[in-house]
Amino acid sequence: MERPLRAVGSPLTLAVLALLAEKPRHPYEMKVTMRERRIADSVKMRGGSLYDTIGRLARAGLLTATETSRAGARPERTIYAITDAGRDMLRELMNEFIGEPVNEFPRFVAGLAHLAGLDPTDAATLLRRRADRLAAESERAARGLEAVEDGLPRVVLLETEYLQRLRACEIDWLRQTATDIEHGHVPWPDPESASGAREEEKSS
Repeated sequence: MERPLRAVGSPLTLAVLALLAEKPRHPYEMKVTMRERRIADSVKMRGGSLYDTIGRLARAGLLTATETSRAGARPERTIYAITDAGRDMLRELMNEFIGEPVNEFPRFVAGLAHLAGLDPTDAATLLRRRADRLAAESERAARGLEAVEDGLPRVVLLETEYLQRLRACEIDWLRQTATDIEHGHVPWPDPESASGAREEEKSS
């Protein structure tokens, strides 16, 4: 039985298996449900990636096509169901995704490691810009939640709730750190002394 590596371990794989564990669905219904539950906030979906993932999972024996239906003049829709192997994989992925912290090396943390390479004013400006953009994202997410959360149980929106809390904490930290930099509360290396130290190291 084929089990392509790319079919296993991705957030989209987890989303597809979890939705089918609830009940059999066709791909369009999966898309609608992901949009309603704001799953796209944490899962990348581009073009035909959902259909590609479904195809790989079917070839790996993790889900199976159960029937094909047509409504009026609409294209045929294939309904998929999760298999026993798919349920085992879902449990395995949930254990990994929820129970095992992983350092994903985000770009922002990499940038912070080199923030001292900027002028303090520029560094504070960038931190505030990031905070403002995160605040705009948070507002959009809040509006989207207001439109759907009345009809959905909290448990299917926990990832959005978590992301909102993370955004709020990051925004607070970014703005406070920018203020600390602007007020001189964060010691900043002198570029000239740093370059002089480098020259001494080269000549020694």
